[in-house]
Amino acid sequence: FTGKPVDGYVVNRIVGTRALWAALGRAQERAESDGFGLLLWDGYRPQRAVDRFIRWSNKP
Repeated sequence: FTGKPVDGYVVNRIVGTRALWAALGRAQERAESDGFGLLLWDGYRPQRAVDRFIRWSNKP
């Protein structure tokens, strides 16, 4: 939505704790049992990315 790559993102991965991944695994199993799944669009945001979003939002 900014029209350019955002600073701070080096790879297309979400960073999280082992506890987070365990909880997501349980949630995914539960969703799959009902015919659904999980799709994660956002996760940890590096500070450089947050700063870039702020600069972008202040542009006219």
